[in-house]
Amino acid sequence: MARKSSSGFTLIELILVVAIIGMLLTVAVPNLMRSRDAAESAVAMGQLRAMHSNQAMYRSQRDRYARLGELNTFSNNALGKTVGSTIHHRDFIFLMFPTPTDTSLLSGYQIIAYRIRQGRVVSQFQMAEDGSVRTVLP
Repeated sequence: MARKSSSGFTLIELILVVAIIGMLLTVAVPNLMRSRDAAESAVAMGQLRAMHSNQAMYRSQRDRYARLGELNTFSNNALGKTVGSTIHHRDFIFLMFPTPTDTSLLSGYQIIAYRIRQGRVVSQFQMAEDGSVRTVLP
């Protein structure tokens, strides 16, 4: 009696393919997440540089630095969404620290950008009026 030839995959072949895909995902997903985080951090650094440029223009016109709400209005809301005394842009929140007074804004400012995930700060940058940006958290 002749045996029929059947085409298709055996269970072993299917399990092997699923295992290989699982190993590839184990390597690829963390790298993808790191790349995404690096891109978001680069955007935040760009926003800080834009804020610094806008602060210089604001100061040349008004003889003092701006609060974030004033700066965002001055920039036609291009810096993000103003929420209270902060600006939200993508995953990052920008705030001035310490809370600026009219007197302190005559001489300088400090802006902090941070990102929160699962209830904790995972990235933080700090910029002073000289435009220098310091990484506080990776």
